[in-house]
Amino acid sequence: MLNFFDLSFRELENLLAGLDPRPFRIEQVLRWVYTVGADDFMEMTDMPLSLRESMAGLWDLMPMREIERQQTGDQTVKFLYVLGDGEMIESVLIPEDGHNTLCLSTQSGCSMACAFCETGQNPGGRDLTTGEILAQIVYAIRYTGDRLKLRNLVFMGMGEPLLNLGSLLPALDVILSKRGLDFSPRRVTVSTCGWVPGILKIASEGPDINLAVSLNATDDQTRSMIMPVNSQFPIRTLMDAVGKFPVKARRRITFEYVLIEGINDRPEDARRLKTILKGIPAKINIIPCNDNFSGLRAPTESKAKAFQEMLLDYGVLATMRKSRGQEIGAACGQLKAGVVGQ
Repeated sequence: MLNFFDLSFRELENLLAGLDPRPFRIEQVLRWVYTVGADDFMEMTDMPLSLRESMAGLWDLMPMREIERQQTGDQTVKFLYVLGDGEMIESVLIPEDGHNTLCLSTQSGCSMACAFCETGQNPGGRDLTTGEILAQIVYAIRYTGDRLKLRNLVFMGMGEPLLNLGSLLPALDVILSKRGLDFSPRRVTVSTCGWVPGILKIASEGPDINLAVSLNATDDQTRSMIMPVNSQFPIRTLMDAVGKFPVKARRRITFEYVLIEGINDRPEDARRLKTILKGIPAKINIIPCNDNFSGLRAPTESKAKAFQEMLLDYGVLATMRKSRGQEIGAACGQLKAGVVGQ
């Protein structure tokens, strides 16, 4: 049986035409799946029973199985899913006033091995298919009960998104299409550890979405120590690529900065950030390092605040991300999947 979400609009149209040639049927199906969040073709009561039975025999609306759900006191929810081949992934639903942000995975592991990230301890994972990416969103819609309650999508979960553009770009087509999930491009962010070929490709061929770059250091020696990708694409090469990314008026590229005690929290780091970001419409998102396997720790709250104030004094827009979901291993750098209950 085919994963429904792996099929493009054109493929669905062609396959559905063999069951019912009337062109309006495809729009009915897409509305039920992407707007309503139906998980069973039998729910689609404005279509003949025979057609629903035929579709149910061909396409799977439940291509992955939720095996664990954990929730914090502030209603942050982490979902653990097992895929058809036994691989496992996690996604995180983060509540905000009147809406939610979904943190999505693009791989079931990660080969980037960033020192502060749990996912990098499982380099043997694989790329997700387009359908496995989209299914995470649809499952979240089913959980919230309303597509409109899901406002923001951030590709900041397991994996390096730009190493899986073959699945990510078709998924973005469905995410942004009015026939599909109908998200505003302003509400979709793709994060990268600094994979330069992917940045250049999405800059030239990708849709109009937001880019976030995990920077985390201001000199190559430090960045290579905590992010091995820097040995291949050092900071100057990375920033040259970022400079080619089109940014519309009143929008900025986000630079994520995981703040680590004694590693990248020095006054000279703040000064260098100003120089590195010169000429780029940028904002810094400071993320105090979350507890994980590595032993790396965040500086004290007062020291983190002082670092932010230094950036602001230098004229760099800098915000401090409030950590959500630490107690259930759902915060930045904590997603690992594969260990139920931990």
